[in-house]
Amino acid sequence: MAEKRRVMAAALEPSQDLTDLRSFVQAVLIPRAAQNDRDARFDHDTTRQLWERGLLNVLVPKEFGGTECSVSDLVWIARELGYGSAGVAATFIGNLLGFSAMILYANSPLREKLSRQNLNGFQLWSFAMTEKGCGSDLEKTATTARRVPGGYEITGEKNFITNATHATQLSVFAAVVNENGEPEGITCFYIPGDSPGLRRGDAVDKMGWRESNTGHLHFDRVFVPEYHRLGDLGAGLKVLTHCLNRSKTLLGAVSVGVSTRALDMVVERLLQTNRYGRALTDQSAIRHLLARLHTEVEAAWLLALRAAAVWDSGDFAVKEASMAKLFGGNTASKVTSQAVELFGARGFINEYEVSRLMRDAKAIEIVEGPSLVQELLIAKKVIPEKKASKKIYQLDEADARRIDVKKKVA
Repeated sequence: MAEKRRVMAAALEPSQDLTDLRSFVQAVLIPRAAQNDRDARFDHDTTRQLWERGLLNVLVPKEFGGTECSVSDLVWIARELGYGSAGVAATFIGNLLGFSAMILYANSPLREKLSRQNLNGFQLWSFAMTEKGCGSDLEKTATTARRVPGGYEITGEKNFITNATHATQLSVFAAVVNENGEPEGITCFYIPGDSPGLRRGDAVDKMGWRESNTGHLHFDRVFVPEYHRLGDLGAGLKVLTHCLNRSKTLLGAVSVGVSTRALDMVVERLLQTNRYGRALTDQSAIRHLLARLHTEVEAAWLLALRAAAVWDSGDFAVKEASMAKLFGGNTASKVTSQAVELFGARGFINEYEVSRLMRDAKAIEIVEGPSLVQELLIAKKVIPEKKASKKIYQLDEADARRIDVKKKVA
């Protein structure tokens, strides 16, 4: 417990100077955001600048020359990116998700090879889990990995995947089937982006996060060697849970960035607006509203810091990550909706950034499990097991072990 308190205390202040990142956000992300949103444009130059600044390599271990950032470091980065562009923040988190599956579960030679490759040249990762027919239910994965001599052949389709069109590296989930057609469990694999049989569908036209790329991936007997398997056979659920809890924490931080940007714009706008002979910021109702909204944003930030500290202490942070995403996403939607209203007619016009912030905030409530799913995950942790549903989206590591034991006994 003492160690967890020390980690939490360290998380209350950034562990590195964020001045340069904030300058990048002000000079590059914010000026480009409006036009990129209108055009639904994935900005290759911005993404390359993320790599040049080391932001796409934040998980590369120090032994290979990387920074190996803690989650307590990453939440600060995610918040700053979210302030400038939630779409760019989504690109950052999508890359981190795909890379984290590899860095956490690849064998040592593959781990070192891909880490050094990431440092030596531009790479963009993608995390291919979602399918149209299963949503958040990994057990319904239809993409198969059929055993063949030397490895597996992957066939199927992944949908609504961040960075899908441009990813050079992929972490892909598939249901393994042996030579006799018998299932061997959901498993994660590393697949290079130029693999024969891999085809990319059109980008999806989204309501929000329009600066990020979302698309479909088609696999037609894509060969994957045995040593590209990430984790044990059938351990896909464990890999998924481990990776998502880190990224959900970061989404909580992104929501704080989006909310803060909206509040900054609102205050600036209200200070310049006079009604009945005085600035709107002098109106009692407005002052109380802004006080409440700022308090909720601060609470969302503390939840993200808490989840990061728990993750860094070695825990999967299932409850804490879900709380950070749930409260952060709901807060961002509330704050940006109020911001649109406070902007009046201008808030309803796409010319003004505040409308984009509201659309971007909605995405945070949906991706990586919508709010109702996060509530179920939290309930599973706070209600005694005998009173909770056994069928709740993700299981934690202990659940996975129990299921495995039951199968062996059966």
